[in-house]
Amino acid sequence: MKTILVDPSRCLQCSNCWVACKDEHCVNDWSPIAAPSTDDQWWIQCYETEVASGAHMKLHRVTVMCQHCADAPCMKACESGAIYRRDDGIVIIDPTVCTGSQKCVEACPYERIFFNAELAISQKCTMCAHLLDAGWDMPRCVKACPNDTLSFVDEEDLTEENMYAPLERMCPELGTNPRVAYVRLPKPFVAGELANDDETVCIEGAKVVVVNQVTGTTFKGYSGTFGDFHVDVDKPGFYSVAFSKDGYKRKTITDVDLRESLSLDVVKLWKTTE
Repeated sequence: MKTILVDPSRCLQCSNCWVACKDEHCVNDWSPIAAPSTDDQWWIQCYETEVASGAHMKLHRVTVMCQHCADAPCMKACESGAIYRRDDGIVIIDPTVCTGSQKCVEACPYERIFFNAELAISQKCTMCAHLLDAGWDMPRCVKACPNDTLSFVDEEDLTEENMYAPLERMCPELGTNPRVAYVRLPKPFVAGELANDDETVCIEGAKVVVVNQVTGTTFKGYSGTFGDFHVDVDKPGFYSVAFSKDGYKRKTITDVDLRESLSLDVVKLWKTTE
């Protein structure tokens, strides 16, 4: 079966994906796969978030669409039988059967199902199933992406041997078994610069050790030419950050709140006495 692979690190926020989606679905009637959508629906959307601050500020981008879950909550919530899974794994809301109860809208934890008040039906991404049935080799959003942020891939090829980064899923803790796959999803990070006590010398090559204060999971990095450091962690939480280099006193900062990415700005290290 085919699915969409998303690499947010490649996203340029060009908006080609959602423009192509709207061009395909806003006016055209592809029933029983999809009826025309409305302008206020975003079947695919890139969320852009500014994280950290100063010289270490970054823009984290994540493209989100219906996850076509293998254990889809929307299917369980639908009482009319309008939502079904095709043999190729694509989850469809049949507009000719939908009664507009909106229970699927409430059930979707990804908030990717929209209500069309004019037609009184629920709607969402179909992976352009009507085009795939007509012989297309990929959905419109994938075809429109200029930087390979989106790829249409065989699920059986999503193996450790074939991947250039660890495979991830959107909010796996929800238990929906989403089929849309991700690599290099944005992670919280801690960043800053290391300098001596009067900030006249940048400290290069210092070891930076970041430890989750609950799980003990450890992440490491080193300061660069200008004393700059950047260490990603695997999940939000509270961490301790330790700095060490020969000739300088070790320094540890505890209770660093990395529920969101954080810049520590300038961290000063004092030389050891000779």
